[in-house]
Amino acid sequence: MRSSINYPAKDVVLGVLEIAIGREAEKQGEIELLRQMLGYDVVLIHNEDGKPFIKGYNISISHTKGFVAILLSKHLQVGIDIEYHSDRIQKIAQRFLRADEKYTLTSDLLTVWCAKEAVYKLFSEQHLTYQEMKVDVMNRQLLNLKTNVIIDFVLSVYSKYIMVTCWRNNKKRV
Repeated sequence: MRSSINYPAKDVVLGVLEIAIGREAEKQGEIELLRQMLGYDVVLIHNEDGKPFIKGYNISISHTKGFVAILLSKHLQVGIDIEYHSDRIQKIAQRFLRADEKYTLTSDLLTVWCAKEAVYKLFSEQHLTYQEMKVDVMNRQLLNLKTNVIIDFVLSVYSKYIMVTCWRNNKKRV
């Protein structure tokens, strides 16, 4: 397993770990990456919707082929999504694109997908649908149409995957 830990914003900690493929490797990777990020073992629990929780932090977790990514913050609500580079996104684009999102390039579709997944996690209590989120790829923003709130997101592009991270300041931690 190989990891990298860096800090995209004040009070936000990002970790990415290369793992074996499979559900068990993902679970083990989550625990190992949290240990590397925090320096101690934590108890990771999930609510009935699958949202992860650890004591003292807001947390978001994402997996893709061979990688696990975690975003942590003590004070900010966070969202993350990581996706392996693949043209497969072209086949499912109609499931997550709105009629007014006219993206066709694989890179743009991956960005829209990851942005919607990350923001869905950020606003998990709202149970947003893909149609209730509108992405502006060029400006790296997503509009939550339920609340009319605009969320800026950070897009990171790597050789094997892309990742979107986002955060907001209006949710208390567990």
